Amino acid sequence: MPWNDLDMEREEWRKDFDRRLEEGRREIRARIERVERGCREADEVRRQEWEKLEGRVMSAHEKQEHRSDGFLRLLAAMTDEYVAIARSIDEDIRAGFAESRAEGAAHREAMLRILDRLPPPESGGG
Repeated sequence: MPWNDLDMEREEWRKDFDRRLEEGRREIRARIERVERGCREADEVRRQEWEKLEGRVMSAHEKQEHRSDGFLRLLAAMTDEYVAIARSIDEDIRAGFAESRAEGAAHREAMLRILDRLPPPESGGG
């Protein structure tokens, strides 16, 4: 294999890696934004339900308690999502390693087959 081909293969690998990395970042951002949006919407629904039950608007102290509660709920939801993201990244990495090991084993097997077909080395010294 000429060096130019190897350099081109490395460059393609880098481009593919960068593309997959950016796709992963976009997916993570989308997942985080979805969790944040869901928490904001649920927070607003809880506030409206509370005001409907109480028949009045929240006082400043009640609003602060509601914001604190909403913040804690957001933290819990974000923690759950970050754990899920970490697990999916771990699964992707493990799958990549398994694929690499399988590819390496196939290359080793092919190389051993090639070596078995080589003629025996000539003995005797010239």
